[in-house]
Amino acid sequence: MNLLIAGFESPKRIELMLSLTKISSENLIKALMLHYTVTYLESAPWRAAIRHDVQLPNFVRGQERLEEVAAIVEAIKEIDWEKHLAKLAAANARIAQLEKQLASYQLTDSKEQVA
Repeated sequence: MNLLIAGFESPKRIELMLSLTKISSENLIKALMLHYTVTYLESAPWRAAIRHDVQLPNFVRGQERLEEVAAIVEAIKEIDWEKHLAKLAAANARIAQLEKQLASYQLTDSKEQVA
């Protein structure tokens, strides 16, 4: 599954993902950056590789590694999202409880004012 979309990723996102790899070739980094952050027609894999003097198999290996990192990042985000939803549900339950309690106080106050 391709999680990264050629030509549509932000440079900062690719830079951060590259920092989680052992990719150190400046040319490969530039080629991957071009491929993922610039319009696809200008940065097709073979064009990005040729433009930065990277052999296509090395470029593809770099792409595969970035996809692996992207999958890990997405798995972490999914865990965090589940935690966030659980906290949100707990907060909503507490709000409903407090609103109910407040409504009962308001009813009590209005009865005292009538009497």
